[in-house]
Amino acid sequence: MTSVALVVGAANNLGYQVLKKLTEVYKGKIYFTTEEETLGYNVSKALHTKRNDLHHIQMDVTFTKSIIKLRHYIQDRDERIDLLINCIDYVPEKKLTHAEKVRRTLSVNFYGYINFGKLVYPILNEDARVVNVSGPAGLLATIENESIRQRVGNPSLTEDELVAIMQDYEEAARRGEDRTLGWGINVHAVSKVALNAVTFLQHRQWSDKGVVINCVNPGNLSTRENRRTSKVFEDGAKAILYLALEAPLSIKGNFVWSNYSVIEWNCDPYVEVSTV
Repeated sequence: MTSVALVVGAANNLGYQVLKKLTEVYKGKIYFTTEEETLGYNVSKALHTKRNDLHHIQMDVTFTKSIIKLRHYIQDRDERIDLLINCIDYVPEKKLTHAEKVRRTLSVNFYGYINFGKLVYPILNEDARVVNVSGPAGLLATIENESIRQRVGNPSLTEDELVAIMQDYEEAARRGEDRTLGWGINVHAVSKVALNAVTFLQHRQWSDKGVVINCVNPGNLSTRENRRTSKVFEDGAKAILYLALEAPLSIKGNFVWSNYSVIEWNCDPYVEVSTV
């Protein structure tokens, strides 16, 4: 039976490089998603010469109906997913208020992906691999308040508890108190910390079915000297594809750094944290 891979969020620079490299090495069928049909068409057009078993599915992770449509598209073909790579990353529009930026970032990077997992993970194969793309910002230490870190980093944290914590963050942002309360100054960082927490929750929920779930820091992708080149994203794709295709099965429920090493989520390496 043909194996099936799904790359979620292939329109951004990193997602495109992940998909491009996957088309070069993956032996099975590949699905990929973009929020807009036009973006999906452009990606398909750019990669169509590489293989003909590459298929686009339009999906917006913030719309449940869109996620259900993707699930049915795959189910109707009597297929299950063997490899899932989540490259979703919200890029804020200009002129948003801080509170609006928080709401929209979390709706994509956190709430949307929780909903996606509930609807799509049931069609994972028992030995599937899942890679959630995080970043250096995903270190727990990027949240300054120790009490908040302890709540988020609780190894027995439930999904409902995590959602409640993120709602506390949203409320603090609406009041203009999030920085004062120690959430940090980076909305993106909080969303990636939350995504990592989701990853560890998913690992606890699905490991007994043989599903291997990890999150990965592909490296600092916004360095000034590389901002306008594709090389930084090509390099970032390497760690993602390593986890997706090559990493030993003993690596599961972990945060993997761009050099392929497993690190402690709650570690506080000053140099790494300063790259957020």
